[in-house]
Amino acid sequence: MRPAHFTFAVCVLLTAAASSAAQVPSAEQILNQFRPTHRDVEYDTPDPKSFADCKVKIEREGGTAGFVVFDPAGQVLRRFTDTNADNKADLFRYYRMGLEVYRDIDSDKNEKPDQHRWMNWGGMRWGIDLNEDGHIDQWKILSAQEAAQTAVEAMIKNDMAALQSVLVNADDIAALKTTPEIKKALLESVADPVVKIRKIMAATKTLTSGSKWVRFDPPAPGLVPKEDGKAGEDLIVYENAMAIVENGGQHEIVSVGEMVRIGEVWKLTQIPRPLDSEDTQVQIGGVLMQPQMSTGDIGAAPEMAKEMEQLLGDLQKLDEQSPTASVTPQALARYNQQRADIIEKIIRIVPTEQERVQWVRQFSDGVAAAVQTQEYDAGLKRLSALQEQVKANDELHGYVWYRRLLAEYAVRLKTEDDKERQETQEWWLKQLEIFAEKWPKSSDASDAVVQLAISLELAGRVDDAKRWYGELIKNHGQTNAGIRARGALHRLDLAGKPLLLAGKSLDGKPIDSAQYRGKVTLVAFWATWAQPYTDELPKVIALHKKYQKSGFEILGVNLDADASGINAYIAKNGGQWQHIRDAGGTDGKIAQDFGIVSVPTMFLVDATGRVAGAVTVDNLEGAVQAMLKGQPIDGAPRQGAAGPTPARQ
Repeated sequence: MRPAHFTFAVCVLLTAAASSAAQVPSAEQILNQFRPTHRDVEYDTPDPKSFADCKVKIEREGGTAGFVVFDPAGQVLRRFTDTNADNKADLFRYYRMGLEVYRDIDSDKNEKPDQHRWMNWGGMRWGIDLNEDGHIDQWKILSAQEAAQTAVEAMIKNDMAALQSVLVNADDIAALKTTPEIKKALLESVADPVVKIRKIMAATKTLTSGSKWVRFDPPAPGLVPKEDGKAGEDLIVYENAMAIVENGGQHEIVSVGEMVRIGEVWKLTQIPRPLDSEDTQVQIGGVLMQPQMSTGDIGAAPEMAKEMEQLLGDLQKLDEQSPTASVTPQALARYNQQRADIIEKIIRIVPTEQERVQWVRQFSDGVAAAVQTQEYDAGLKRLSALQEQVKANDELHGYVWYRRLLAEYAVRLKTEDDKERQETQEWWLKQLEIFAEKWPKSSDASDAVVQLAISLELAGRVDDAKRWYGELIKNHGQTNAGIRARGALHRLDLAGKPLLLAGKSLDGKPIDSAQYRGKVTLVAFWATWAQPYTDELPKVIALHKKYQKSGFEILGVNLDADASGINAYIAKNGGQWQHIRDAGGTDGKIAQDFGIVSVPTMFLVDATGRVAGAVTVDNLEGAVQAMLKGQPIDGAPRQGAAGPTPARQ
């Protein structure tokens, strides 16, 4: 069926762009009727009340004709073009903040889109719709992050076509020129996806219709050289990629598994599995990165090769009897300890350094992920021992050191003793600084630095936090971490500057901080899932009631990704002031612009609209009293903390 927006575009160009005398369609007409074929596009559309102030301009250049729609400030919103002068639109472009983020393309000029591209802030996907039914059949360009997101969201939405588009197929395997054995193993790994997914989804609580994608969490990519004999060319592989999804404010882990680059497209060699799925285990290597041994390996003694064969057989038998998700934590720990015992022996006897490095990386990734699920504390001892074994290789030492650090932090945080938790936070800061300074160029450096900067800010070491945020911007400015760091520096330097904050209220009406001029205003970033905010809210409500008549107001900024529970939360807990809603949650534009790293985050704005400084509930009353008298407040204290907001690459 022909999409309505294409039909309308054809009419528009026939009646207007081809004739200077024809009536140009209104911005309202265009903005109301045009939509991207794919709905996962974040693009700018002004408030309908301002449609009348938008402008439409006819473009003609080099045999092309079309329309451009501008917002009231003169920024491009849409551009639709007839590229071959047949008076039919075939290129439909959508913009965000003046940059194109998505386009629909009718490459065969039959008035149906057959190509779809995301770009700039929209990503880098380029999909082909062979039968023009609105679904991507194959990819021309696809990053690893976008492939993982497509796969996980396809499982959430039960979209088998989307999932199939990112799983390796026979054509992909032929392009890689794999051996017959590898080809067979890959095809078996992705076979019967409908049956496999039905089983996975029936057993998991991690992936549901309400789950939200958060981020891609891969290890460093690995190279499988042509000389290994697995394929006819070098292969770039992620051997144990993970993804994070959100369920009601809780973050859960999904094992994406092995991924391989085929030209400019990344594909999955297995179906993603939530870690709570009954047949899921931490994988040590996928089909392409399983170390291989044979008795004919040069330098491997026959008895060593025989021992390796035995160990690999033992590992396979153990995995075939892996426990289900319903077993006791003790049984799961025992299984992981047995598995670690076998892999440690393999690491000691592999005949080449290259194979040893592969096993060490795979072992440390898998065990660290298991420890972070808080079901395998014993894995920390294995990582600590491995860390000592690899000291001679500085790069590998850093790789294992960081995963040991993440695992140890997860274990230490399990204590309920307040003093021990405080000591753990101090230890965590010191360890992150050590890693960032010792391995500044490692593949994990950006992740370590963003966590370090956030932790320093929460600890009140603002100048140190600014320094590390600056390092993120300098070295990783285009990543999510770099974008958030830029916002954090903006927020930390707000004191004395006018506050520029605007958005939509919980009921969709426009709100601007300028409306609060003449009032001392508390700006509070919050979320329903942030327990510290819930704990502090009664005090904030009491202060609002006490000082409202004297000129004190509150403006909330809600960062819930899911809006369904907000009104019920306010009805139960209070907070009946105005709230700006950032629909993107902690990954939304407002949260990024202000670099929100913990919830709640609060600061006061004086009656002239200038930011006075950050506050917490403990010093809020004194600060409000001072500002109502026209007096300055003390310097920025540490923020409240429900824990860092997601800020990984």
